[in-house]
Amino acid sequence: MAFKRAQKPTFTTLVTVNIPNDKGGFDKNTFTGVFRRIETDEREALAALSHADLVRSVLVNWDMTDDDTKEKVPFSSDELEEALKIPPTPLATAMAFWESINGARSKNL
Repeated sequence: MAFKRAQKPTFTTLVTVNIPNDKGGFDKNTFTGVFRRIETDEREALAALSHADLVRSVLVNWDMTDDDTKEKVPFSSDELEEALKIPPTPLATAMAFWESINGARSKNL
């Protein structure tokens, strides 16, 4: 069996953000996040960050469509900050990142 040592500098993964609605349930919102790969020695430092700061550090792009206008949302620091203001977004995005690099569901994030 082979092991691929050369990796692209980024990877993509689906991010699902469940936002509470006024019916007592949740609205499922998704976007594809483009994350930078990290090296093993970065893991501990990144794990110590808040969810929002982790996302600011590793999310480098996205494929996101506004549900109301059906228009693409361009990735920028301003758009990222707006998305991070929606309470479930930082945690959901951080979890998607950790799950992708660990190859399994993360716990206690």
